Amino acid sequence: MDTTESPDFEKCLERLEAIVREIEGGNLRLDTAMARFTEGMDLVKTCRALLAGAEQKLYLLLEGESNEPYLMPTSLKKESSDEF
Repeated sequence: MDTTESPDFEKCLERLEAIVREIEGGNLRLDTAMARFTEGMDLVKTCRALLAGAEQKLYLLLEGESNEPYLMPTSLKKESSDEF
């Protein structure tokens, strides 16, 4: 990934999916597979950070100007089974 521009979630996810396909293909040398795995783990961290940032923005938008939170849609609530 080019570190000169800010990461884009969709681009990170697309690259991560490509890496998974490469590794699952089973045609990589061990050192190449390890390098792809390392890159993939970095992309996972980036995606998680981008999602956390988006979630924080949603919380701020849902809070409103009165500093009283609105009802949060069920799909945005964290569940204990979603934690990694």
